[in-house]
Amino acid sequence: MHKLESMDIRHLVVSMSVPIALSMLLSALYNIIDSMFVAGYSQQALLSVSLCYPIQTLMIAIACGIGVGFNTVLARYLGEQKPEMASQSVLNGMLLALISWLLFLAFGFLGSRWFLGLFTREAEVIAQGDAYLKICCGFSFAIFFQITFERIMQATGRPMYNLAIQGTGALINIILDPVFIFTFNLGVAGAAIATVIGQGP
Repeated sequence: MHKLESMDIRHLVVSMSVPIALSMLLSALYNIIDSMFVAGYSQQALLSVSLCYPIQTLMIAIACGIGVGFNTVLARYLGEQKPEMASQSVLNGMLLALISWLLFLAFGFLGSRWFLGLFTREAEVIAQGDAYLKICCGFSFAIFFQITFERIMQATGRPMYNLAIQGTGALINIILDPVFIFTFNLGVAGAAIATVIGQGP
């Protein structure tokens, strides 16, 4: 913390914001990478993944929104040398991440078909999109807790860890996508499995 207190403000802003911005960009690339690979599987698979993109974006947006507020409170208490309040804010951030995951878990199993039905009546597209959303929403705890962890690292002055984690996850997704989609012939479900594994680190 002492290093952050004495750092030039312009250098501080760049060193703290750039890794986080790149990390968020990598988070948004998962669905795009999935779309690139499933496009070679079938036209219905590409459409189903594309229809699921708003839900994935919403998950990231909510996780980042919670993370920004949580990070601000945590950084404030760390700066004020109040470790007990800082620990409490970490627990609160984890609780919000847990609640968010449970809400999307429920949506994935109860509302995914309804959501997809708003955009298409094609049974095959709905079935594949439903499988994709069930897996992505069911394992979305990786997104919420990963972003919470990122904000803890940012508040303590170590944002580069976030970029390393996201970069590793994106690379894993790129490697596993063709394996699960084509080699194991799992199609859209394989893309979802590769995505949640990539989000796991």
